[in-house]
This record gives sequence, C-alpha cells and structure tokens, in this order.
Amino acid sequence: MRFAQPQVLWVLLAVFPALLGFLFWSWRVKQKLILQFVRARLLPSLTRGVSAPRQKLRLALLLAAVAAVFLALARPQWGFAWEEARMQGLDIIIAIDTSRSMLAQDVAPNRIERAKLAAIDLMRLAKTDRLGLVAFAGSAFLQAPLTLDDQAFQQAVEAVSVGIIPQGGTALSAAIKASLASFDKGDDNHKVLILFTDGEDHDADTETLAAAKEAAQAGLRIFTIGVGTPEGELLRVTDSQGNASFVKDDDGNVVKSHLNRTLLQQIATAANGFYLPCKAPTRWKHFIPAAWRPCPKHRNRPA
Repeated sequence: MRFAQPQVLWVLLAVFPALLGFLFWSWRVKQKLILQFVRARLLPSLTRGVSAPRQKLRLALLLAAVAAVFLALARPQWGFAWEEARMQGLDIIIAIDTSRSMLAQDVAPNRIERAKLAAIDLMRLAKTDRLGLVAFAGSAFLQAPLTLDDQAFQQAVEAVSVGIIPQGGTALSAAIKASLASFDKGDDNHKVLILFTDGEDHDADTETLAAAKEAAQAGLRIFTIGVGTPEGELLRVTDSQGNASFVKDDDGNVVKSHLNRTLLQQIATAANGFYLPCKAPTRWKHFIPAAWRPCPKHRNRPA
C-alpha cells in the first residue's frame, strides 16, 4: 500500500497530539467548573445516568474520526493496474579485429582469444539487448546480424579467427562503416559499437576519425577496447606442422605489434564514448548504462 499524498500524514502527526491535548484540557476544565457549582457529595446523585466511560469513548471516537479524515485525504492506494509502456533497448554491435597483429601474446592466451572471451562476457550482461558481430581486418563484414539469440551470437564469436577475412591489414574506418550500416533503418533504439582492437590502423588517422564523427552524427556511440599492451609483442605464427616463426616485414625485419591507445581514445571521444583496456570482465558493466536499460513491456503501478 502507498499514499498518493503522503505529506498529509505529516500534518496528521502535528494535529493529532494538539487535538488530544486540547480534549484532555477541556475535560479537566469541565470537571473543575462542575465542582464550583455542585458540592462533591451531591455530584453522584445529580449525574446519575451519565456514564463517564461513554464520554471518554465519545472523545476517543472523535479522535479516530479526525485521524480517518486525514488518512482519507492522504489517498491510500493498493493493488496494481496494467500500464502499457514503450520499450526501448540497446542495439550493440561488437566489432573484433582479426588482423595478424591480434595473434600477439602480450595478453593471454593471445589478443584475439581475449577479445572473444570478453565479447561473450558482455553478452551475458546484455540480457534483453540485441547483439550483432562484425569481423574486420583490411575490410569488414557483418558476421552476425542483431539478434536476441545468445547461442547464435556466441557461435558467431567462436567462429571468428585470424585470417577469416582474406584482405590483410587493419581498417578501423571500414569496421565503423560496416557496423553503422548493420543497424535497422528508422529504429530508435540506442545504437552502440564496441570495438575490440589493438588500434594498429592502416588507414589514415583522419579517415578513421572522420568515420567516427560521421557515426556519432548518426546517433552511434563507440566504445573502444584496447587489446594488448603499449610495450607490444613480437608476432609469431604457427604453420600446419606446429612450427612457430616470427612475422617479418618486406625488409626482413621482425614485426612487433603495439597497442595504439591514443588512437582508440580519440575514436571513442569523437563518437561520445570512452576507452577501456581489455581487463577484468566486471568492467563490461560500463557498457550497459542504467539510463539506457530498456523499459519492461508492462510494469505494475498502484491502482
């Protein structure tokens, strides 16, 4: 039960003691006035048939009536009524970098596997929100459209691997544009892109930041997750026989991949999001802000 006007109860708390004191005072004054005109020994015979308990009961009922009036003015309410509520949730696209730099093992077991584990952790927190998956390297494509099917999304994440996209390199602008195109047209759900990458972008920074600003103008917020360490790691690849070798550039130098934290921070800032390093899964709760939680289809409210 609740009260529609609870402030009236505070008035009752102030008025009730005052009224109780006034009735007690008036009872005492009445008794004194009677004794001034009637002798005490004659009082029982003159007041025969007048019941003092009944008089006290009448005063008690008067107090109860006043309290009941104030309770009625406070408008007590109980029970519930069905109220239709408009539903608005999150549409979240998770983009995972599948370039060869994601094979670096500066985070265990390696960057791409850590990103996939983090994406599944985020899926468990999203609950009623739709999730989609974009894989990207030198180009990008929609691996899984927006869906509420957690099992389908998880299978799509598990299928992601380095080399799934033939075109090498890392094109962050392509990932942003492919993610933006994957949202339903005319849908007013909140649109979010979570970008898992080490930030080694082969596009010009200006092109990537321009894509982020364009996405922000379309209502897309981008959160960037840095996978890797600023110190970096030498890239190793394993052939079909299990032999490991270092990746070398065209000049024969061993390639070392570093986390480009600065670029990821700039992308997130340009698209009204923020940057986080890929660490404990408990950090993912930041991507499901309370203000963006979808309203239930129906909710109970007092009748």
